[in-house]
Formats: sequence, C-alpha cells, structure tokens
Amino acid sequence: MIWKHLSLSVTGKSHSDRNEPGQDYCRTGALRFSDRDFFVSLAADGAGSTTHGGVGAEIACETLYLQILSVIREGENISSITDDNIRTWVSASREAIAARAQGNGQRIKDYACTLIGVVATNDQALYFQIGDGCIVTGDGTGYRTIFWPEQGEYANTTYFVSDDTFLEHIKIERQGAAPDEIALFTDGLQNLVLSFSTRTVHEGFFRPLFAALRKKPDSDFADLTTHLIALLSRDDVNARSDDDKTLVLAVNIPVS
Repeated sequence: MIWKHLSLSVTGKSHSDRNEPGQDYCRTGALRFSDRDFFVSLAADGAGSTTHGGVGAEIACETLYLQILSVIREGENISSITDDNIRTWVSASREAIAARAQGNGQRIKDYACTLIGVVATNDQALYFQIGDGCIVTGDGTGYRTIFWPEQGEYANTTYFVSDDTFLEHIKIERQGAAPDEIALFTDGLQNLVLSFSTRTVHEGFFRPLFAALRKKPDSDFADLTTHLIALLSRDDVNARSDDDKTLVLAVNIPVS
C-alpha cells in the first residue's frame, strides 16, 4: 500500500484584508522505511489573538515531524508508541516554541497554536490532537471524525500547545487498521464541513475530493490543488468563515 496526499493552506479574509500572513501551517509526508509505507501529517492553527501564532504553528509541526521521523527510522512499529511517547513529542514542540519566545523576549502565549497529528501504516493508525480543527477518516462506506473539535470554556475559544495545562488536553486514539481515506483540517473549515447539531461529517464535501485524488497520477495534483484553493477562497465561503483554512487529504492505494 502506498499513500497519495495533497495539502494546502488558504489565508483567511480576516488576515488578507489587513495584509497579514496566514497563521496555519501543515507538514505532511509519505515515507518508506524498512519496506513499510508511512503517512505522517501534522496541522496547526495559530491563535487569532496572538502576534506570532503562525510561527508557533510552524515550530510545533516541524519539531514534531522530526520526532516522528526519528522513531520511524529506528524501525519502531506504531503499536510500540505509547501515550507517554506522544506527550513527550508534544512537550518537545512546546519547548521549542518556548525557546523561540524567550529568545525574542516574548511570552509563549504569543505563539499559541492548536495541533493535529496522524501517523499511519497499512495496518495501524495513530491520531492525536490538542484544540479544535478535526481529523476525518473514510472506510469506503462513510466518514467519521476521530475527535470532535474541542472548544474552550468560553465561546470561540479552544486549547493550545502553549497552555500550561496542555497535557490535560491531548486526545489520543489508535486503530488496528489504516483507513482508506484521511483528512485533516483546521478550524477555518470545521463549520463548513461538519454538522455541529448532529456531530456528523458532510460527506458530499469529502467524497468527490477523495475520488479525484485517487484518479490523479502520483504527484500530479496541481489542478486539484488549484481547484481547492479557488473553492476555499470564494466569497460565499469567506462569508461563512473568514479564518485561515488548511486541508490535508490522503488516500491509501493497494500495490498489486
């Protein structure tokens, strides 16, 4: 089995209108080590109220990606990765953010960000998350969320890697089989593709996108990416969500 994937981030209108950069970041890769194929994906959303949330998001994803890569290169199976290992990875990301903040004479909360992660092989999958945004998986019959986006104590708030209580808000789930399809997205998309009243997934959004990704030749996703960027930048979409929008799509392809 091999993994085909694409990822993109669209700067929200709330930032572009102020000539500000987007604050989302994602790091994704399809890797092969010791005759095993891995899909690794991380997405983070810098808090809109911060000055450097986008930098925090990048540091969190890149630091965690290297942590995961080191484990994969050592030949570890996903099943051997413990919850404490995941907490150690996230703690390392937080420490890297704190070091950047201290070096710049700033507070760690100035770099606040959420975090979503997936590590999958052909027979196992590991998911973890802090804050909002979502992971959606498909098995050929339907779509489900791994975790529901976690909201904070007050409206329009959530939890961040920079929080003192971040360890209390790390959600972790394991599955003994990899899904056929995986999507990760930040909170700029969640109100558009999830039904909060029924806690279900809008399958009509994901099904055609996964089908299109499967049909594309490997690494030739330029037109599909362009289509998605145009879709997520439309005025009617921005009217419903003017936040940054990051989307990662991945499908596993059996190897004959």
